[in-house]
Amino acid sequence: MDAFDARRAELSPGPVDEVDPELVVVLDLAGSIQEFRRAIEMIDGLEFLAEYLEDDDADDDFYLVQNGERVDGAVRDSLYLVMSNVTAVTELISLFRQWEANPDLTFQRGLARFKTAFSQLRAIRRWSARDRVRETGLLESWHELLDLVGQSLSTLPVEVELWYRRDGQQRAAADAHVTSIIEGAGGTVVARAIIGEIGYHALLADIPVQQVETVLRDGVDAIDLLNAEDVMFLSPYTTMSVTAPDVEPTGVVSLTPVSQIDGLARIALLDGLPFINHDALVGRLTVDDPDGLDATYPSRRREHGTAMASLIIHGDLSAPGTPLDRPLYVRPILEPHPVLTTSETTLHGQLLPDLLHRAVRRIVDDDGSHRPAAPSVRIINLSIGAESRAHVRRMSPLGRLLDWLALKYNLLFVVSAGNHTRLPITIPASAADSAHAARVEAAKALRSTARLRGVLPPGDAINALTVGAVHTDAAGDLTLPDAIWDIVGPGSLALYGAVGPGVGRSIKPDVYHAGGRALYQQPVTTDPSADVELHPAQTRLTGPGCKVAAPGPGGATNGTVFTHGTSNAAALVTRQASAVFDVLERGRASTDDFPFPDPLYHPVLAKALLVHSSTWGDQEDDLRTILALDPASARRDLTTVLGYGSLRPDRVARAATNRAVLVAGGTIGRGKRHTYAIPFPGSLRAKAEWHRFTVTLAYLAPTTGQLAKYRGAKVFFDPLDTKATAGARVEAEHFAVRRGTVQHEVVEGTRAMVFGDGDALQVHVQCMDDAQYLHARETIRYALVVSIEAQVTTSTTIHDEVRAQLQVRARAQARPRIQP
Repeated sequence: MDAFDARRAELSPGPVDEVDPELVVVLDLAGSIQEFRRAIEMIDGLEFLAEYLEDDDADDDFYLVQNGERVDGAVRDSLYLVMSNVTAVTELISLFRQWEANPDLTFQRGLARFKTAFSQLRAIRRWSARDRVRETGLLESWHELLDLVGQSLSTLPVEVELWYRRDGQQRAAADAHVTSIIEGAGGTVVARAIIGEIGYHALLADIPVQQVETVLRDGVDAIDLLNAEDVMFLSPYTTMSVTAPDVEPTGVVSLTPVSQIDGLARIALLDGLPFINHDALVGRLTVDDPDGLDATYPSRRREHGTAMASLIIHGDLSAPGTPLDRPLYVRPILEPHPVLTTSETTLHGQLLPDLLHRAVRRIVDDDGSHRPAAPSVRIINLSIGAESRAHVRRMSPLGRLLDWLALKYNLLFVVSAGNHTRLPITIPASAADSAHAARVEAAKALRSTARLRGVLPPGDAINALTVGAVHTDAAGDLTLPDAIWDIVGPGSLALYGAVGPGVGRSIKPDVYHAGGRALYQQPVTTDPSADVELHPAQTRLTGPGCKVAAPGPGGATNGTVFTHGTSNAAALVTRQASAVFDVLERGRASTDDFPFPDPLYHPVLAKALLVHSSTWGDQEDDLRTILALDPASARRDLTTVLGYGSLRPDRVARAATNRAVLVAGGTIGRGKRHTYAIPFPGSLRAKAEWHRFTVTLAYLAPTTGQLAKYRGAKVFFDPLDTKATAGARVEAEHFAVRRGTVQHEVVEGTRAMVFGDGDALQVHVQCMDDAQYLHARETIRYALVVSIEAQVTTSTTIHDEVRAQLQVRARAQARPRIQP
């Protein structure tokens, strides 16, 4: 009672990290999360718990799935309660068991209020074996592996994540205890990693296949490892891997090789080892290979790193752009798969968070033992995703790592959302005769399985820029065989890509970009009442797709192939990010202008500018029609799918005569408020014409795994004044835009604006605590981008008008004060 009265209890819809497992209580719900919330809101002294559930309602995006299909029935959900001490946990569980045995039992004075909460629960219990495998995909992975390989394996690798203990002696004792359990059962600990900054402590272990069979036969309680109190989660060993079709490149590229590009690297590529002698890459790479992979990495197997380097340096080779004028730093973290001859996978026997942690720190950190390998790097591309469960509610260790690294080292991570090529797209056979009907049914099928097609780690990182793919490339029009379909509209979401939302129902992916067109074979049907699967067509040699450099047959240095995937989209956005840095580093065009933000803000400002240039465009109306969305909830539904929309390269860090773009960067502390006044251009006064105001705020948030919410603090601006701007909000849903670390709001209107000379749009940027107390001396870096635009027929002077008013302010601020 004392613990609840003092609010020393925190409720979470997802598992919480970095706490003593003895303080965690699992609440198995009898109904929905909303029903439980309504119950505790009515209980005097417990209503504060409902605050922690605000952003995680169960809804149409959360449902039961069996064999890849949505099924009817109530979701058996659980909540996680962190208490203040072990005694409180023990007494709460005891109280529930007494009530469960006799619901008419008379409780002591002050405890009767718990009866209402108990009526909403199936059980109150401690962390158990079922929680250790919940949402990790372990059992599904084991079933799949045993069905595939049978008895050919003697051991299977697992990732054992321990409860993180801040006390070093407790941490060592927990490690030793779990190790003894693994070794006592005939297993082996292959690797271990501790990253204190993100509360990560894990072991990579090989366990006997007999233990796996025991669990699948007798249940999760059947082996000691899953009953060990020090174990938080047991997951399948997650690797990052990429696979290319086994075909020889036949295309060629005509690019003049260079001897060596001078300068300092701005972009780091963490991927496979590229074919460095390719005409598109030679002289343009700085390869850092501390693991000596070059000696065992055949040129023909260097597919993915070659493709990503090609896209970052040149763009789509069907219409190459100006190549980067700086070398591209490459740190290989993939190697040839030991069995699959067309696959590359992350370094064997290493935990992914540990591998990425060491790779990034090697690039930019001076820890006293070595000099940074490339301290000039500001952008890191990660175009590969972990082959694990899609993001559900718990932040992945990889996502937590990237969030901390981005904040610690002031980096922009550009991460691919991931591809779901293994999940079949099933449509009714009745739609197999028409490409249009197939397109409609494919869109519906993706929506019905959206829960399975979530963003893959580390794309769930809130401080990273996560990129999804749209169905476009530079290959142009192609004549297709009759049996090959292009069933996705130009610029629409690619069927293969992951969709959101992210942690706390935040917006993920942040933006979409060209990933390459994927074609499908027209299904052959014999039973018109059955369902059929859409299978991708092989277009690697003929296109469409993004044209990329590839290792050629016999060591040819000019080979090319066509590919598609969110990896391509992330690489192309990385290229755009570098172009934004070029603009920011050039600075102001005139000394009459305000100076550009300090380079300290360039990473977060590049992120803001990339999101700022994105829009839903025609996809909103298209999906509303295809999916027959309810108008009352359509914007919320579309926000989880479209994010902030597709990036428009022609608008990235560019203004026009009819569009003014303003940028700012700053640091803000808890409880502070910064106000920006955006001048209204006089040419828009009293004109009932189309106009648009867009405001984008991005920041690097501190994060925590200790409490119910992941984001440690939030920076935001108040909703735009729709009366002053004579418009209405469009695109992303207004609640969702504040849940991550990018707030992007768009107001459009056709009504006449009424304002006086010198009037301005006020944008108030504020900072507040979220999941933790932000120290008074701590500040958060943020970037703000605001644009005002109208049709060319309305005004061609908006840019000059806004700039002139700002120059007046700049001169006034620069004028020296006269001392009396």
